[in-house]
Formats: sequence, C-alpha cells, structure tokens
Amino acid sequence: MGLKRIGRFKSEIVSIKEVPKGYNISYSNEFKTNTKARIAVIPVGYMDGLNVKNGRDSFNFKNNIISICMEIKKLFTKPTLKVIIKDRKFNVIGRIGMYHAIVDITGANDINLGDEVYLSIAPIYTNLNIRREYI
Repeated sequence: MGLKRIGRFKSEIVSIKEVPKGYNISYSNEFKTNTKARIAVIPVGYMDGLNVKNGRDSFNFKNNIISICMEIKKLFTKPTLKVIIKDRKFNVIGRIGMYHAIVDITGANDINLGDEVYLSIAPIYTNLNIRREYI
C-alpha cells in the first residue's frame, strides 16, 4: 500500500547463559530445554508492551466466543514470538516476564552481551515511559 514502518523497538542483551538439557525456564517452568542450550536475557517484558494484545470485551457475547475459540486453538499450536539479533531471527522461549524475556540463541556463538535486539511491539501498546529517539 506504499506504507513504510518508520520506527522499531530496540533493546540489548544483558545476560547470556549456557543451560543443560532438561533445564526449566520462565514462570511455572513453562519451557524445558530438549538439549544443552545457550540463552540470552533481554530487559523487555509485557510491561513494555512485548506480546500484549487486545483483551476480550466481556460484554460482547460474539467476541467472547471468538476469543474462547482462539484460546482453544492455542492448545494445539505453539505460536512463537521472534526477535532479530545480527539480522537473524531467534525464538523467545517460555513466558514473557513483566520486565524480561528469554531468547534461545543456541548455535549463534557470535552473539555477545550488549548486542542489539529488535522486537515487534505494536506502538499502541508500548509503555509511554520508554524513550523515543527521532532521526
């Protein structure tokens, strides 16, 4: 349509850790590693707007039914949120925390502390306290 994205959300890696096979990651141990893994922590969470979506309107019956069907569908599929580091896509694993997210960087030995991470966050959900830079 001729529209161009004029901004992007950027963070950086603040911690990198090697974890063994069977290691539990995130709240409620939602994710368990299948093999030895290398993970990175980024200081962005749902408080910043990461993976935040519209809630359902509890007064609209039709939207409630659609929302329930979408939740049931999630039981059978595993949608993955991705981030971009050094022009490559990596999966966010486990639950997103209020202030952080965990990224699986297994096999990417050229990724280091302080490397930039680009994320997809809808501008409407982005925390208003996040610094904006205009070029």
